[in-house]
Amino acid sequence: MAWLRDIDIWFADQVFVFNDQHRRYAIKLARQPEEAEELVQEAYARLFALDDWSLIANPHAFTMRIIRNLAIERFRRADIVRLDQSALLRAVDIADDDPTPDVVAMDRAELRQVATVMQDMPPRMREALYLRRIEGLPPAQVAERMNISVSTVETHLVKALRLLVKRLDRQETGAKTEHATSWEKKERQGQV
Repeated sequence: MAWLRDIDIWFADQVFVFNDQHRRYAIKLARQPEEAEELVQEAYARLFALDDWSLIANPHAFTMRIIRNLAIERFRRADIVRLDQSALLRAVDIADDDPTPDVVAMDRAELRQVATVMQDMPPRMREALYLRRIEGLPPAQVAERMNISVSTVETHLVKALRLLVKRLDRQETGAKTEHATSWEKKERQGQV
């Protein structure tokens, strides 16, 4: 079989073995066998057109993704779309609920600020806040663990939360002041 190229062998071993699954998935998306067959064949043609086909880590999943994208592309171009097909394609196109990297970075920075403020709190206040807000214990259990009354726990929590809000607000205001333009600084000072 010297006439087979490397991509032909790769395709037979890694992609075509899942041909039945590819067709079933395409039928599920297109709802018509002829259109489903076109989706699968177009996906296979796109695989053969790739220069870096050997770098695909999961060829089956990659092929399924191509089929899905082709179905969505056809759906968007269609003049008339069946309602059941529209609902199905929306269900297949599940949004990623993970936070974006910038949100993760901001949340981590805020968490570091909270941890810093908590480290500066008096030990009993910090312990009450930690047990109640981080561990999620009810006030009665916090009181029992700390060997104090529930009203003392509540007093510690109120003071801790006030201190936390005050310090975080101060840090936020300080950060805004550092990045303020010269006219904003003058406006705050009453010079404008």
